[in-house]
Amino acid sequence: MTQHQTAWKTVFDSVKGTSHETSDQPCQDCCRVVTEPSTNGDVLIAVCADGAGSAEHSDQGSQIACDQFIQLCKKYLLENESIQDINHELISDWLQKIRDSIVEKAEEIETSIRQMATTLLGCIITSNESLFVQIGDGAMVFRGENSFECAFWPHTGEYANMTNFLTSDDFAEKFEWKIVNDQINEFVAFTDGLERLVLKFEDQSVHEPAIAPMLNAIRRSESGEEFFEPLRGFLNSKSVNERTDDDKTLVLATRLENDEAGV
Repeated sequence: MTQHQTAWKTVFDSVKGTSHETSDQPCQDCCRVVTEPSTNGDVLIAVCADGAGSAEHSDQGSQIACDQFIQLCKKYLLENESIQDINHELISDWLQKIRDSIVEKAEEIETSIRQMATTLLGCIITSNESLFVQIGDGAMVFRGENSFECAFWPHTGEYANMTNFLTSDDFAEKFEWKIVNDQINEFVAFTDGLERLVLKFEDQSVHEPAIAPMLNAIRRSESGEEFFEPLRGFLNSKSVNERTDDDKTLVLATRLENDEAGV
């Protein structure tokens, strides 16, 4: 008996915004995407993080957040076949562990955790269920039954142009999480530098023409690998930079079924 198998094509990158080019700051965004094998096809783990522009070492904070999230998810999947047992307490524990790693690094380089402030958006997408976790702005978008939808609307803080951070003392009160019990075949994540390109704030919906053509092209491609350079070119393009001077991260993932994956 041939098992139902699926595979993913993924393309992702983080690039420095024009404001950071001018001030000679590092890119404070970060992203990581991995696939883990399972009996029902590859499991997608994706995460991106946006370090606070005013925080001197937030580039390191965002990198730690992404790396630690990936490791925690991989460890969980090694020990559990389903994500249905994930609960609020476990997510809070994961985020505390990530925050502790950032605190440890802050102490090592003799700075405060505020100087490593970062958001976090992460997911685990299996064959028929998905976990989404978010604290801060940016968004994760997936194709639902009829259209694209946001896992969560971007977080805004107490004041304009503010958001919530994993590194804040009250992070445990600010994060959101949920499990979606449907097969998700297309997924997109991005930091706040791309919010105005992908999201329609007037009705809190997704501007599908901004992402659907890219996902379709990746699906039709040989491997997806050839899109990494064009993605970087798009993120650095004049049309995007005219809309934002912030760092930009974009994660694109499309699931292939048996015939497409060559199984």
